Amino acid sequence: MTSAPLGLRDRKREETRSRLEEAAVTLVLHDGLEHATVDSISAKADVSSRTFFNYFDTKEDAILGIRDIDLTPEVVAEHLARTDGAGVVESTISLLLAVIRPSIEGAALQKSRIEVLRRYPQLFGRHVVQMTRMVDELVRAVTAILDHDSRSTAPASRAEAEVFLSLCAGAVRTAVKHWIEEGTVEPSESLHPRATALVHSLTERI
Repeated sequence: MTSAPLGLRDRKREETRSRLEEAAVTLVLHDGLEHATVDSISAKADVSSRTFFNYFDTKEDAILGIRDIDLTPEVVAEHLARTDGAGVVESTISLLLAVIRPSIEGAALQKSRIEVLRRYPQLFGRHVVQMTRMVDELVRAVTAILDHDSRSTAPASRAEAEVFLSLCAGAVRTAVKHWIEEGTVEPSESLHPRATALVHSLTERI
């Protein structure tokens, strides 16, 4: 998903966010998850605890670099154009990976963050919280993906979109979990075919 060049104010916000993420990951690896607090993360990043909450809801979100994507109609249309011709599973998996991408990519923190996830797999639960928070946006986006499919003969209902979203989200979570447990020998790009294969193999059994 493309983005416009950042202005000075936005660049400063991104720099502050990056410092908080780096501080959170560093403290967890050094002191342990239970000892990395919002106060200690903020102090290491040289900001106030109040400033911390302008960027993240919890310390876990800072550790994972979680940020919600604003799935506006324009963003969804861009996604549909980029994945035009792909199947509904492939397109939906791509969308969901874009939502969680900050947690698994980024040259500076990727290896450290993956090590954190390996030590504390319970942090995966924060992505469930994130997707729950974004559920209305995600359901609308998935509905658009289903309706965009050339094989579609009738508009998708919200119930259909919710079920399909749950299936694909479960496949993404499982693919990421196994990818982390295996030691990340393969690049993160392998997550898309892994998750897609899980959905297809399951639906073939139904």
